[in-house]
Amino acid sequence: MMKTREMREQMQTPPQQTGTWVHEVLQPEQLSTTKQRFGRRKLGPATIVLMWALRIYVILMVLLIAFQVWHALHP
Repeated sequence: MMKTREMREQMQTPPQQTGTWVHEVLQPEQLSTTKQRFGRRKLGPATIVLMWALRIYVILMVLLIAFQVWHALHP
């Protein structure tokens, strides 16, 4: 019973204490502020066409599955 209360109190720590705890546990190179940002990569024309083809394929498959489910539920 006592352990349950202690665990509940630990889970209800205020946000400012949580941030302090994270900074104490992580090493400096593990913090997101020290990571190098690269930004977005420029995609070539072939990659853009491939990505649009995949998007269209996913939409068609979702429609096909929705039709199959609807057809199975309404004989």
